[in-house]
Amino acid sequence: MKHFALAVLSLSALVCAGAQAQVTTQRESIAYEGAKQIVETCEAMAKERNWPIAIWVLDITGQPLYFAATNGVTQIGIETAQMKARTALLTGAPSEARASSMENPIGQLSTNKLGLFPIAGGIPLLKDGKVIGAVGAGGGRPENGKSVDQICAQAGIDAVFKQ
Repeated sequence: MKHFALAVLSLSALVCAGAQAQVTTQRESIAYEGAKQIVETCEAMAKERNWPIAIWVLDITGQPLYFAATNGVTQIGIETAQMKARTALLTGAPSEARASSMENPIGQLSTNKLGLFPIAGGIPLLKDGKVIGAVGAGGGRPENGKSVDQICAQAGIDAVFKQ
């Protein structure tokens, strides 16, 4: 009987230990060095093309990892860049993808209540299909019908993830 009780106790300890290991997962996030490289690439492109750009990189928790703004960018550009990054992080999709949701009342309500910003320039950072952070660029004026914010943010991402 003593051996049986000891076996049951040991088994329950193993089950509890196994259950603890299964209740959490490690979430990967963009690292500081990667965020810095994204921002510096976009910043260099913006300076070369004379675009006033602000660019933010947020980690998986939504905290800013790296930020820069070129000469001439307004406070609105700085704020909207962060809002675009946050939108991309929360939705897991480019910020402008949220624009289609504005066509119906429920989409409008959720976009407004969650503080999402459905304008091009926010891009989620994905690794193996999972969001690991987000980039947001703002302040640039469209050129030839294209968002320079989006172009700049994507160039920064490509510099890090398409090597």
